[in-house]
Amino acid sequence: MTCYVSVSTAAYDGYGFDTILPSLARCGVRHVEFAFIDGYVEAFTDSDFTNDFAKELKSEMQRHGQECRYFSGHIDLGGEDAAARLEARCRFAATLGASFVITNAATRDRGDAFFRQADTLAAIARQYGVRVLLENPGNGVPNVLDHAGDVAGLLGRLDRDAFGLNYDVGNLLSHCPGREPLSDAREAMSIADHFHLKPCARTADGIDFVALGEGDVDDSEVATELLRQGKPFSLELPFRLHRDANAQPWRDEQPLPLELIESRVSRSLEELALLTENA
Repeated sequence: MTCYVSVSTAAYDGYGFDTILPSLARCGVRHVEFAFIDGYVEAFTDSDFTNDFAKELKSEMQRHGQECRYFSGHIDLGGEDAAARLEARCRFAATLGASFVITNAATRDRGDAFFRQADTLAAIARQYGVRVLLENPGNGVPNVLDHAGDVAGLLGRLDRDAFGLNYDVGNLLSHCPGREPLSDAREAMSIADHFHLKPCARTADGIDFVALGEGDVDDSEVATELLRQGKPFSLELPFRLHRDANAQPWRDEQPLPLELIESRVSRSLEELALLTENA
């Protein structure tokens, strides 16, 4: 069964897209997931989400035989400005050619506000022809979507034509350290629209992000099952990023050397190719 697999631009934090897209092409990547995530990549503002910029990126992708179906633009949908911020991301994603916008739901203390404006948010998604995929976070702050056990109750209160689930296995390690990651991932399989595979390695100080097959969770087992089911997923490999002992993200002061990033991306894709042969 064919499975749509993307690679996130988060691996290249600190580089411009004029470097990122050719590099991904050299690694053989044709499906790109753009990552605009506050605190996880180089600083940006909502004013950067212009139609001209999206058209420029789409044109650059086309030069390299690439496309983007999934766009990561995480915000808290319980915020007062959530509608405006989501609209900026949906408009940008649609111009890129993407069909899905990945974001967080809301911190638990903003849950009521999220559900009150959920119909407005759904209307924005429909306006731009995209679906909003809610992702379990990794920062340890209680959320309306902490783990797979929250999914059915959450989505049952939302317009399923507009909202779905992006499940992130790596986030569970820092966000819910008491839950067993593989069991939680299996529970999410039947209902998730898309997965993020973000291999993690525990350290004395927190968590580092590593190539596929090198983490503490058996991401290869998850990938094999996703491939078997034909369920789409992205390799999200934020090598510059770390989490401290309290699950808070921090980034290396300087971007990693491009050659090192390409080596780790290529290693991940080689591991994935082996899994694909055996799926």
